[in-house]
Amino acid sequence: MQSQSKTLVFSAFLLSLLATSLHAASTPSGEVEDETGFSYIVGSERGPENWGYLEEEWRACSEGRMQSPIDLARENVEVIPHLGDLRRNYKPSYAYVMNRGHDLRLRWDDGRAGSIEVDGREYFLQQCHWHHPSEHAIDGKRYQLELHMVHSTLDAEVAGNTVVVGLLYEIGEPNAFISEVLRRVTCETHGEEMEAGEEIEVGVIDPREIIRGEHSYYRYMGSLTTPPCTEGVKWIVNKQPSSVTEEQIWSLRHLVDDGAWNNARPIQPLNGRDIQLYKPDSERSIESMTSLRIDAAAS
Repeated sequence: MQSQSKTLVFSAFLLSLLATSLHAASTPSGEVEDETGFSYIVGSERGPENWGYLEEEWRACSEGRMQSPIDLARENVEVIPHLGDLRRNYKPSYAYVMNRGHDLRLRWDDGRAGSIEVDGREYFLQQCHWHHPSEHAIDGKRYQLELHMVHSTLDAEVAGNTVVVGLLYEIGEPNAFISEVLRRVTCETHGEEMEAGEEIEVGVIDPREIIRGEHSYYRYMGSLTTPPCTEGVKWIVNKQPSSVTEEQIWSLRHLVDDGAWNNARPIQPLNGRDIQLYKPDSERSIESMTSLRIDAAAS
């Protein structure tokens, strides 16, 4: 009887360990949770140019034709005079912060932080994380920081099940959302860096504080910007950057402390893909009035 009890306890332990490792290995969007297997140092053995050769499952990083990030250059952009079929419905939820090895990831409870509706399909917010400098460029310009809000459908097997919203930052006023996240993390870590793989609970975080109001945004089809570089990702990148301070960027990187200041993948070839720029009606009205004033002044 005692032997049977020990067997049951050991079996339960193995199941728990397996569940934990599966969660740590990947997310619903397909991103790896342990990023220590690759590097952002160009020219190194595990650098970005070699990601596709490190693991069989990462071949798309080298062989894919729809890779991200890209330069959102105006000569390749088609302007769409409306915001398109995109609706945000976020809500506060318990969140957890993890040092994944190269970035700080903020994860919400599955499906409880709300969703975004794109082209009539609902994608649930899973997590967000930051890259320094920005991964995407606009007309060749890379910004100081970029946030990725990763969403996925409930069915991971459905093609095109991932939407990533990108938000660019430029140096300016302190960012309120980042300040709140850093405050929560500092309270838990007492200002010390987090160990790779360490995850802490930071209480209720409201994702509605990340992006407020209507903004112009780019859309294109791309990939995850980290291994396995899975393609078929719907990208939405805000054109108007938010503000952040250098101190906030330093704090985000210090908490990870992976020995590299940057964690941004190099720009990838466009390979003939379409890029759309959607503009809200209010912005188009301002542009029209400005154009009329210029024409009137010229005459």
